[in-house]
Amino acid sequence: MRLTSYLTMLLIVVVAVLAGWLSQRYTVSADWTAGNRNSLTQASRRVIAALDDGPIDFKAYIYPGPRRHEIRQRLARYTRASERVHLRFLDPGQHPNEVRKLGIDRDGAVVVEHAGRRQTLTEYSEAAVTNALQRLSPGGTRWIVFIAGHGERAPKAKATAGYRRLANALSDQGLKTRPVNLVENGAIPDNTAVLVIASPQSDLLPGEVNMIRDYVRNGGNILWADDPGQRYGLTPLAQDLGLHWLSGTLVYPDYRKLGTGNPAMALVANYPKTPITAHLNQITLFPFAGALAPLDKSQWQHQTFLRSPGRSWLETGSLEGGSITFQPDRGDRPGPLTFGLAETRSPQSTDTAAASDRDTASQRAVIVADSDFMDNGHIGQLGNRALALAMFQWLAGRDAQIAVDVPKAPDDHLQMAPARLQTLGWVFIAGLPGVLCVFGLGRWWWRRRR
Repeated sequence: MRLTSYLTMLLIVVVAVLAGWLSQRYTVSADWTAGNRNSLTQASRRVIAALDDGPIDFKAYIYPGPRRHEIRQRLARYTRASERVHLRFLDPGQHPNEVRKLGIDRDGAVVVEHAGRRQTLTEYSEAAVTNALQRLSPGGTRWIVFIAGHGERAPKAKATAGYRRLANALSDQGLKTRPVNLVENGAIPDNTAVLVIASPQSDLLPGEVNMIRDYVRNGGNILWADDPGQRYGLTPLAQDLGLHWLSGTLVYPDYRKLGTGNPAMALVANYPKTPITAHLNQITLFPFAGALAPLDKSQWQHQTFLRSPGRSWLETGSLEGGSITFQPDRGDRPGPLTFGLAETRSPQSTDTAAASDRDTASQRAVIVADSDFMDNGHIGQLGNRALALAMFQWLAGRDAQIAVDVPKAPDDHLQMAPARLQTLGWVFIAGLPGVLCVFGLGRWWWRRRR
């Protein structure tokens, strides 16, 4: 009897423990979608990790209802990814002052806050949310300044040769752009994160060149994207950067096989391992690119990040008319050839004490012997956009945010050959209705015979 009592008591305790355990909510999630579209991508995880320590708060000013559940589902990938990310809902009717201050309309919005900075979201895709998080980065408060006044590529220009699409992409990632005419402005702004020289078409004044050279001497970061031809007064800047531009245009003998339509369309599929190209796995296209060569004696540390393949060469003759041939006796140079350099030097290498006012990190420069690959007509092709953004992120000192473009799911649309689409059209328009009609008539005839 005593043993039976003990066993009964033990069974009661076990049942109580099991009942308590079963009363808790346990969730298990698994993402089986193509491309793991319901999980946070590595690009977005790098953005979260790159933000300063501290909470990342999503405040959803949404009235109670089904929309709250939708937003909770959309942002769940962020709250699951990091304990620093928090989501809470606020009733707009109970917080009218905050709603008025933030400019939120009656449909509501989500505000993401971090380290005293905030961004308002009206779209909740991963690309939109991650871009908002990038704009919370402290680096987003400094400017990408484009030299203007000499026919350079303009960040606001909508024409094919303009850089408007590039400027919009940089803005999405928290980097502001503005053109500056040195004659009108009289100086390079102090809050310049990166100075951009994009293919001037007329001579810069000696005073303008001196301003740019002083900016570089004082530790400023610079991007110089230029095309084969004249340097328009910037040859001294090339010497300051420890390089010289080679004469000629890169050409490919097998352009017809590749389908580029022009021998001067430089293609790059393999990249030297550098911080800029570490995450780049797409082919990039460079129309009418030139070539560069670093000087032997220089304070700069040079890294080649764009190099043409061995079958290319630097054509010094005319590209007009008939077929081109490699003629070394006329100055043509065989590939591989460098046309993209990433340069660094320590702050101690700068020439003036003004460098101490800048970041203590190493000074950075990028020189590309092509300015077309980032324009409105080419930035959307192949991997050009990813490369351009990686260059600017590296120059701005945002190494952890290089290559954070959120990739699209691989199966979000269906592409089929025209012949197959036509076959499917006939199947669904004529074939399937015809089968149903035959089946119906057959059933009707069989029932009549009965």
